[in-house]
Amino acid sequence: MKSIALEHYLHDKIREKIASDAEYGEFIGKRGIEPIIRQDVEAYQFLQLRKALVYAYNKSSFYHAQFDKKGIKPEDFKSLSDLAKFPFAEPMDIAHNSYAFACVSQADIARAVTFTSSGTTGPQKRIFFAEADLERMTDFMAAGMKTVALPGDVVQIMLPSGPPNSQADLLGKGVKKMGGAPILVGTAPTPEQVKAIREFRPKVLFGSTSRVYRLTKEAEVTDDLSDLGVKVLFTTSEYLSPSMRENLKRSWHADVIVHYGLTEMGLGVAVECQSGDGYHFNEADLLLEIVDPETGEVLGLGEEGEMVFTTLNREAMPLIRYRTHDISKLLDKPCDCGATSMKKFAPTTRRKEGVVKTKAGELYPSLLDEAIFKIPNIVDWRAEFVKDGAEEGLRIQVETTTGTEVENKEIRNALLEIEAIRQGLKCGNLKLPEVEILASGSLTRTARAKKLILDNR
Repeated sequence: MKSIALEHYLHDKIREKIASDAEYGEFIGKRGIEPIIRQDVEAYQFLQLRKALVYAYNKSSFYHAQFDKKGIKPEDFKSLSDLAKFPFAEPMDIAHNSYAFACVSQADIARAVTFTSSGTTGPQKRIFFAEADLERMTDFMAAGMKTVALPGDVVQIMLPSGPPNSQADLLGKGVKKMGGAPILVGTAPTPEQVKAIREFRPKVLFGSTSRVYRLTKEAEVTDDLSDLGVKVLFTTSEYLSPSMRENLKRSWHADVIVHYGLTEMGLGVAVECQSGDGYHFNEADLLLEIVDPETGEVLGLGEEGEMVFTTLNREAMPLIRYRTHDISKLLDKPCDCGATSMKKFAPTTRRKEGVVKTKAGELYPSLLDEAIFKIPNIVDWRAEFVKDGAEEGLRIQVETTTGTEVENKEIRNALLEIEAIRQGLKCGNLKLPEVEILASGSLTRTARAKKLILDNR
């Protein structure tokens, strides 16, 4: 596994621009382009961003109005730091009027994706992609897959089946671009997934964290997963807690790598570095800022805040300073993997809307993941924070492979290790968590939405 494949992708895209555009050759290539260093990456991003701002202002009614409202023009952009002058775009802006973001005619839209990204309800967003956008997406997917696979390797893709240019289809094209062999099995039940693994002998399994984890827990009841030949579990869409990672590694005797993606940013965004302490992201196509979630002020290296992305090459629907609501930070130390010109961000453990504030502290899904999945027989969970009279507390349903009262007690004890719950009980602000054990298969999920603790107070 080589994180350096993502750096090669970035450098190749910069070289392509220098070779095809005189402005890039003059601005970046004048000193010679070998080796490409961080200075060249930032020069490339500056030029791309300047073009992207002009394009969005001229083509998108949303950005034209937003820029005019703030009294700024694309020509006000003189350095990368000037991006902070420009307004943010919110998820709700897209949900309310996706077409205002579009910069091409409907006839030139090759793929439109409608989805709800947070929770199971709420306004839907619609994201548009042109053919050129899809081509760049599969280019990066190929680069991301190169970090875990070699030409000729089989990759089993456990993503929902869909129309042409669905996420599964695009990833399959990316696998082919890097010389691999994709096997698309969709969200088939565990027995069918295991059958496909036995038949095609994939080196890599790619799927959402919850789907890969469910496959593991259900299949290990009857199979020795280490005999199936899988070498890498490549998870996406949801947080992977350290306890889940260790359970997966132990069951499969395989490496576990996490992908961070956002549909709005073109699905493929970042791949976990082989050093295991953060993610290298697609800096050829995206610019990342970390901002204070409340004030919007741009934060420095090592400061935790909200991730804000800007697309650098999007044709159908560019997004300028798009607030993701994910919390992370840009890491400020050199990377052990050998990549010298790329930035890296820390694992995202929570989202703004995923935090439940209690009298004793904050609760969010990754805290429950880490506590609950330390218990080997857990498959999945669903939780809500409730108020009964003056008392508040957590009510949780847990799916296990065995469904015993022993696990009920274990789960409650595990939850008591969470600081907010422990302190709430100590101070009398919370009641004991209520735990309900569910039969295997009860919490099987089909929605793509990220997990939340429902706040029903």
